Amino acid sequence: MASQAVLVESRAIPAVWPRVALIGVVASAALAGYLATEPHAAALAVSHDGAALTRLMRFMAAVKMLLAAAALAGVVWRLGAPVSLAWFGAYAAAAAAMAAGPGLIWGMVHVGAGALALHGGLLASLVLLWRDPETARMLAAAVARRRQGV
Repeated sequence: MASQAVLVESRAIPAVWPRVALIGVVASAALAGYLATEPHAAALAVSHDGAALTRLMRFMAAVKMLLAAAALAGVVWRLGAPVSLAWFGAYAAAAAAMAAGPGLIWGMVHVGAGALALHGGLLASLVLLWRDPETARMLAAAVARRRQGV
């Protein structure tokens, strides 16, 4: 299957590449979000906000990372079928925002920007999965397979 090509908008892209590219985009965005804060600025923010608030915010960043991973699993599942370049770009942008958010929150300097990126990416991913016509087809096929097994 990996060698098969999907004809999309007069461009052929291998069927496996959207998932691989998405993993690269997410890893890059997560690293960029974490490294966006200078160590000196992070230390100053931590000392200003206090240890208790810092622990709370970092715990929340970890929980939000789990939420982003769950939404990302849905996007990766969707990319198992043919996808146009426009849909892939939208999915990649939403996933990048979700991945960068927890790193920005962890640094304690850009908490607002991190929360906005994370929640915006989550909302965008859910809306994209909801409005993508291929998702409905994939879900209907999964339900049909499940009913045949019962």
